Order: sequence, then C-alpha cells, then structure tokens
Amino acid sequence: MLSLGGAVIPMQINTEKINFLVGNEYILNNIHSIPALPMFHQKIMDFLADLSRKLMEDKRSRGYQDIMSYAYWIRKSSIEKVKTSYQDYQSRVGRGVSFHIAPSNVPINFAVSMTSALLAGNGIVIRVSDKDFEQVEIVCDAMNELLSSDYKVIKDRFCIVRYPHDDEITRQLSSVCDIRIIWGGDETIRRIRKAEIPSRAIEMTFADRHSVALIDSDYYLEQNPEEVAKGFYTDTYYSDQNACSSPRLVVWFGKHIDEARNLFWSKMSALVKKQYDMSPIQSVDKYNAFCNLTMKGYGAKLVSEDNLIIRVMLKELSDEIMDYKMGGGYFFEYNAKDITDIIPVLDKRCQTISVLGIDKREVMKLVVGSGVRGVDRIVDLGQTMGLEFVWDGYKMIEAMTRIIYVGEL
Repeated sequence: MLSLGGAVIPMQINTEKINFLVGNEYILNNIHSIPALPMFHQKIMDFLADLSRKLMEDKRSRGYQDIMSYAYWIRKSSIEKVKTSYQDYQSRVGRGVSFHIAPSNVPINFAVSMTSALLAGNGIVIRVSDKDFEQVEIVCDAMNELLSSDYKVIKDRFCIVRYPHDDEITRQLSSVCDIRIIWGGDETIRRIRKAEIPSRAIEMTFADRHSVALIDSDYYLEQNPEEVAKGFYTDTYYSDQNACSSPRLVVWFGKHIDEARNLFWSKMSALVKKQYDMSPIQSVDKYNAFCNLTMKGYGAKLVSEDNLIIRVMLKELSDEIMDYKMGGGYFFEYNAKDITDIIPVLDKRCQTISVLGIDKREVMKLVVGSGVRGVDRIVDLGQTMGLEFVWDGYKMIEAMTRIIYVGEL
C-alpha cells in the first residue's frame, strides 16, 4: 500500500504469474474500490440461482456429485430459505474484498467459500489449486457466461485465479483484502500468515481437523446395510478421506457389536472393490502408518483382510491417536461402553461427529457439558460432506459482514 497526501492507494498487483479463470487484470487491480453490498443483495441471489440452473444443465456436471450437490444448494428456493433465517440481515453489509485461499483436496470448496462471501455482500478474489480439477473449469465456465451477459453490472466483483506458490503475490492480494479466508493445513496457514492484512481486516482459517463416526450396533442391524454403506462411502472414499469431515475413527456401541461390525465392513468391502481405484502408493502409505502406530502402543491391532480397507482396532482412545491418521480407507475402531469414552479424541482438532442410531442431542449434551475444545458439527452418518453455511464454528455469511448498529430513535 502507498500513502499519497493522506490517501491510501493500493499498489498495482503483478499479474505476470497469474492465470485468470474468472475476471482479468483490470478487475483485480480495481477490486479494492468496489462498494460493499447489503447482505442478500437481490442481484447476487439472482446470479446464484442462474448459476445453479446452468450447472444443472451442463452435461459435464452429471459426472460429479459435488457439482450437482453445489448446484442444488444454491438454487433459488434454498437461498431464499437461508435469507429468512436471518432476522437482522437488513442491518448487515459486506466488509469489502474477500481473499480466499482454496484447498487442494476438495475441488468444489472454492465455490462454497465464494457463495458465503457473495451473499454477505463482498467481492471475491479466490486462489484455486493448480491441480487440474474439471469441477473448477465447469463452475468457472458457467460464471463467465453469466458475467458476460445478464450480470455485467456485477462483473467487477469477481476474480478467480491460479498462480504458483508465490509469497509476493499472496502478500499483494492480502494487502487489499478486508477478509482473508484460508483453507488448508496448519503449515499452509502459518506460511500465508506471514503476509500481513490491513489493520481493519479480519481472518478466518480452516485448519487440519479430524472427524469421528458413532454407530449403535443394534440400530444398524435394523437398517438397510447397503444404503448405510453408500452413505459411509460418500463420507470417506469419495474424498479419499482428505476432507476434514471424513470419519477416521469408528466407535461402536450396543449389545451386538461383533455382528454389526462384520456386516458393516463386508458391505463396505464389496462397495469399495466395485467403485474405488486405489493407487499403489496409498497401499504402502497405509501400511507404513500402521507400523508407525504400533511402535507407539495404544493396543493397536490390524483386523482387516486386505489393504483396500485398513482397519486398526484400538484398546484405548487417546488425544494423540489422530496424529497417526492416513487417507484412502484407513480407519481406527473402538468398542465403547459409554458415550463418555470418546472424550479423549474430542480435542480442538475434532471437527465432525457423524452418528447412526445415536441421539444427536445426547452428543450435543456431552460436548457442551464436558467442556471439550473440539466438535463443531453433529450430523447423520452419510451427511458429513453436506454443504452448509455453518462451518468449523463460523456462521459463514454472518462472519463476513459488518453490522450497522442504530441507537435509540
């Protein structure tokens, strides 16, 4: 930032290394001057509704469950319903420019983050991963078509870019933002935080997390095991367990645990063999993870029959156990006598608890009553990948606004 006669003038951002997927150099260098919009501005809501329609019409979208879920999430009726849940939206406006660092392991996340920022009334600058995800291309194609026709009036609010890891570019983009949203591992967050943000700007970070599944064996045996397997597959294998919401620990309750476990994993095995393509390196990494774990104790015992599904039975739960996690179908298991048995793994790194046959109110009571530092979501098994406007303890739209307080009239 430069100061001239008391006025703050943003520097020209070096765009030589930047690849624009949406927007251009002119928009990026002038986005600092766009007006903040009211929360749930009608033009933004219309844009998202039309983006939903275009994505659903695109034949390429049908091959991606995440795109179809996103399109359904931002349909007109869905956004209108969210709007009605905010009693004070008329006194909230956007903060200005939101700068998003999207993760490299969840392709559609950039669009989810963007949606909250737009509905809050902000402009967006998003750095997407340099991984070649077709989902990113499909969404950006639809956005460009809309912004070049019916939505030219808001075109100056959008920049979606790719650039190699470059601290200087990140510093420049950070210097003009009013909100910085970082999705990534702990190391990514530490690196990006070296780039300062303006004194009035706020930051939202989404760091490394882990998640847990709780299953009542008696209830499970009364369900359709194939449908349960499909839901758990979506929670886990669809993202290679790379999503923070993907369960890595399965905790069993009830009187018929052995029978339920055998049936559950036999159905999962059949589904994984049919649908999942595991790379050789994943096989090696999963066995290495188990070997590292056995040297630390925890009574770990390998109980799986093949490496498509690695299952490690634990005699005890510890707050350190998730340090030995692995993706691609690597699960810890534990037989619990009481729901309080899970408290050791509910540290501040624990994000989501998914349940099958367990009362979510009882889990909520445990979380609040025991004073644990973790757990931001409690959802049904099969729904951990659901798109929501509340994430990691943030009410996303609300957190990206400022509220205008009006005193007594």
